[in-house]
Amino acid sequence: MRTHKAASCLVIMVALLTGCSDDSKAGDSTATVEFKVTGDSPASVYIPGIKYTGGDSSGPSSKWDVDLDSVKTPWSQKFQVKPGRSLSLQTGSVNPKTGIGCQIFVNGKLVDEDTKKNKPGSTLVAQCKSHVPM
Repeated sequence: MRTHKAASCLVIMVALLTGCSDDSKAGDSTATVEFKVTGDSPASVYIPGIKYTGGDSSGPSSKWDVDLDSVKTPWSQKFQVKPGRSLSLQTGSVNPKTGIGCQIFVNGKLVDEDTKKNKPGSTLVAQCKSHVPM
């Protein structure tokens, strides 16, 4: 059974690698994309393809994927993203108090959300996907 779970996680991570980018330049048309994580327990946050300057419990960093551990929830971050880009957000929490959730907003409009409710002793993962309209 443990091998099956590992294989499932690998498939999830590969699918998320098609994420989005904030490769906008001055004068380019962009959309404001907000990624939100809801819950009441620390969570991991993964958003591929977004240049992020920020930090988590390990300190400040700058990288091309948002990959944070032990983020205090609720959490949100806004980015400028070119039209046509795919958007992906995965969040997880080990043994959360009540649940974990994610939301993606494009120009203030909710375009996807997912919420998982707690099961005692469980690790919950919520995934949101969408795209920036052309």
